[in-house]
Amino acid sequence: MVLTIGVFVIAVIAALLAWGRLGPALALPGLQKENYRGVLIIAVSGIFVVALEVIIVVNLYWGFRPSLYGSHVVAVLMLVVTFGVLGWVDDTRGGNSGGGFEGHLRSAVSQRAVSTGLVKLVGGVLVSLAAVLIADISDGLVEMTRCAAIIALSANLLNLFDRAPARSSKISLLWFVILLVSVFIWGDSYSAVHLVWAAGVVGVSVGLMPAELMERHMQGDTGVNATGAILGFSTVLVSASTVQWVVLLLLAGFNLASEQTSFSQVIADNALLSRVDRAGTRQPKT
Repeated sequence: MVLTIGVFVIAVIAALLAWGRLGPALALPGLQKENYRGVLIIAVSGIFVVALEVIIVVNLYWGFRPSLYGSHVVAVLMLVVTFGVLGWVDDTRGGNSGGGFEGHLRSAVSQRAVSTGLVKLVGGVLVSLAAVLIADISDGLVEMTRCAAIIALSANLLNLFDRAPARSSKISLLWFVILLVSVFIWGDSYSAVHLVWAAGVVGVSVGLMPAELMERHMQGDTGVNATGAILGFSTVLVSASTVQWVVLLLLAGFNLASEQTSFSQVIADNALLSRVDRAGTRQPKT
């Protein structure tokens, strides 16, 4: 538990320093977009999530090799880099295909063109399967499919919530805290070690949060998808089979609901959720 919390704190500090020193360098044509209020901001700050997670994972394995599985290290690096690259391509070259599974498929059929979003979805599923195989965390086809689905759907779900400043970061922090508390109550002393991977990406997201709330940048798919994938992987590592089925049903339900329901509208219509969602953000002048 101490190692996991320590990694989280280090990741927060590293992200604050990295953004302060290197963030403005991303203010380039093609790397900026208008946010929900029409403000032009850096749209790919998630590259810090990917880069810092790689550095953290490599250093963790170098310093704590006896306590960490090499196969897990390879799987985490594969997930964060691949989801990061797929997200970067979608952030910088993607068009508007309507969003969601239905939107990407409709675009592929009607325009006879494969969108970057569809490439990201298919690529995300494939790399999730590969990561599960490499990490050797499943026994049989059913378990492998379940674990891979949790990882892929986690990445997509966090992306679906990324519609307001730091919203995805707040959700990822809540997700991480739930995992920590669950491990503290029901897990053993070693279970928390499995959360060091999530501690890195979530810590970086939290470190980027102040500038994101000030509308200086947004992580984009580059960071959000990578964070979601690692959270999904960590969830699989610390969860029993029954819990994984429950998590899978919840993830599938949220992903399917997003095809017909606006999460932003649901949040706006709920006083408590809206207050949490707007906490720290710039409020429009009256």
